[in-house]
Amino acid sequence: MKIGPVSLDHDYALAPMAGMTDTAFRRLVKRIGGCGLVVTEMVSSEGLVRGIDRTLKYAEYTEAERPVSIQIFGGDPTKMASAAQIVERMGADIVDVNMGCPVPKIAKHNAGCSLMRNPSHAATVVRSMSKAVSIPVTVKMRAGWDDDTINAPTMARMMEDSGAAAVAVHGRTAKQSYKGSSDWSLIDKVASTVSIPVFGSGDCVTPEQVVDRVSNSEVSGVLVGRGALRNP
Repeated sequence: MKIGPVSLDHDYALAPMAGMTDTAFRRLVKRIGGCGLVVTEMVSSEGLVRGIDRTLKYAEYTEAERPVSIQIFGGDPTKMASAAQIVERMGADIVDVNMGCPVPKIAKHNAGCSLMRNPSHAATVVRSMSKAVSIPVTVKMRAGWDDDTINAPTMARMMEDSGAAAVAVHGRTAKQSYKGSSDWSLIDKVASTVSIPVFGSGDCVTPEQVVDRVSNSEVSGVLVGRGALRNP
């Protein structure tokens, strides 16, 4: 699989998980083998632009982790573009936009999954980033904000039109958080809607489940989160 010019040796990627997927854990996963891409914990675009040391540490990685994607969050198109340029200068292979975090302290600042409530603004963010850097820009999103606004297929198409090189979709809404089940039929719908690679996410906690999703769904790959924490 390729994300823009970046080739992945495997169809499985390590999902970004705040407080969990630091550089040590990512190196462990890469050393075990079978992981085509690792994504950092989410990094504040505001903190990157301001050069805050604590923020910069979240973006640290080693050569052993390549290809590596640095995920950033924020809602200001100009700051997100500037943060993407910083990520590019840091040497990352990919910059990812967090549109999936449901945590209120992130969403209340028009970041994370809150961006899915304003698709046109989300598209402006991605378009600004895509124009600012030469590395691929990707997006991680959810099914939608709540059951009344499930818009992942439309969002994915808008992100592709705005320059995104790939999308990852978690099949729950922000309001669900991690309750209920991940809707893989919706993820399949997203995959059939766009021409860029789509990673599916949610309820892949065993190796058998991960392999089954790649083999029997429309996705290009699977983003593995909590399952990797239990058994890397």
